Amino acid sequence: MINKQDITYVCKLTSEITDAEMNDFINIFNKVFEHNADKIWFDWKYTDNIYGDSYIVLAYHKDKAIGARAFWRNDIDDNLSYQPCDTAVLKEFRGMGIFTKMTLIALENTKGAFIYNYPNENSRPGYLKLGWSINKCFYLKPVLNKSKLKDESKFIEDDYLVWKFGKSPINKYFYYKKNGESYLLYNREKNIYYILGRFNDKYNDYFTRVESPILFNYTDHKGAINKVFKNKATVVSFNNGIKNESKIDIHISKADYF
Repeated sequence: MINKQDITYVCKLTSEITDAEMNDFINIFNKVFEHNADKIWFDWKYTDNIYGDSYIVLAYHKDKAIGARAFWRNDIDDNLSYQPCDTAVLKEFRGMGIFTKMTLIALENTKGAFIYNYPNENSRPGYLKLGWSINKCFYLKPVLNKSKLKDESKFIEDDYLVWKFGKSPINKYFYYKKNGESYLLYNREKNIYYILGRFNDKYNDYFTRVESPILFNYTDHKGAINKVFKNKATVVSFNNGIKNESKIDIHISKADYF
């Protein structure tokens, strides 16, 4: 019988965690999701983060690490912002409120920040129950006129582009050139690509060029085409004390899963 009173929680900035705590975080993540994340991944995403420290919450049952949750620093337009991600709870400890407890601890430590996330349909109700709200929805649409790409694609800042995409140790990205503009692409399957934004072409060498891709773009305007292409990304947000929340424009390139 597991006693909740035997569960303790640790919340630290990523610059403060010990090697043992980092390994606990990585090991839980790998065990739950059957990944092979390592220190290189952790350093890229957290230690070398261009915005600064993230928060890591770890749950322990006695001396055993059983849960992990990150509030990943991922600012939007100079607004202090965090994105919850890399959350895992060992199977035998689920249904005990550990996810909620870790979330509340992280929110308490990120007062004054804007919090946002792109949850799937399974986890979205949990966010809404905790007081989050739906911020916006992104809808996929096929690119039928590539000459309009510049007007339909947001620019990705240089430092974010290089860190998040160019130096990623886990994903490979591509680019497409049109009318002198470079567009960052995520390969969905075969010759199908999603556009994540446009970028400064002096960074083209970080990516692999494709010549005649089938392109899909994300838009926050739902149209008739979305009755056919029902794939969408829902963004939820939580105002943890930041001002002018309504002016913060979240972009699809900020999604953790790309």
